[in-house]
Amino acid sequence: MLAIARELNFPVTAFIEKNTAAKPIYPIKYYTATTEIQACGHATLVSAKVIFELDSKVATTFTTIEGLAIGVRLENDIVVMSCPVYLMETAVVTKELMDSIGLGDYKSSGYCKELQTLFLELESPSVLKSFRPDFIKLVSSSDTIKEVVITFVSDIAGYDYLLRSFCPWIGIDEDPVTGSVHSVLGGFWKSRLNKTSLKAFQCSERGGKLFVTALDDKVELGGKTITILKGEILLSKSASKMLKECE
Repeated sequence: MLAIARELNFPVTAFIEKNTAAKPIYPIKYYTATTEIQACGHATLVSAKVIFELDSKVATTFTTIEGLAIGVRLENDIVVMSCPVYLMETAVVTKELMDSIGLGDYKSSGYCKELQTLFLELESPSVLKSFRPDFIKLVSSSDTIKEVVITFVSDIAGYDYLLRSFCPWIGIDEDPVTGSVHSVLGGFWKSRLNKTSLKAFQCSERGGKLFVTALDDKVELGGKTITILKGEILLSKSASKMLKECE
């Protein structure tokens, strides 16, 4: 699976195993081009789209390598997934990390141990949009963090908050659209804006929007998904040997 993900070279490749039991549950695994990761919200949404198209379903459940059950459903043309609520603890940002991301100041910070992610709320949206970290220095600045997320209240009409996500530790310098971090950001911005229904925009080069519902016991993420390519990977013995040699 790692060799296939490396060959495809997408930010994340998801692999789905069909469960033969009566209950529609699909074990799912996620790989970047360099390593297996615990979860990916974006890849889960599009995996659900594939299941709904192939099996004519409108709801199902994925189980991750950690045993986390993720419910997904189709509402009109939006795929909605349910995530646990994760909280942030107080974080002290080291000078080495600050230097590596080239950030002079920030409004607040927090660390989510479940996601191994550092969250920084910025003072200005212009800083968020122009942000250019040094990814090599960023990786060497910490061995406990796998992702840095920067966020700010939105100055774009129709959205509540903005974000960008950097995770060079797992082979993705900047994630174009991120799902899992909203299990933290949903509750954070719910408290700041006093709203449970939120719209987020990720200010990556490609850009992406998500619909977030922040409830007391879960966070629901929704996004529109479009199938742009269908095909088959033929794993003959020679192809498998070639992929293995590429490792």
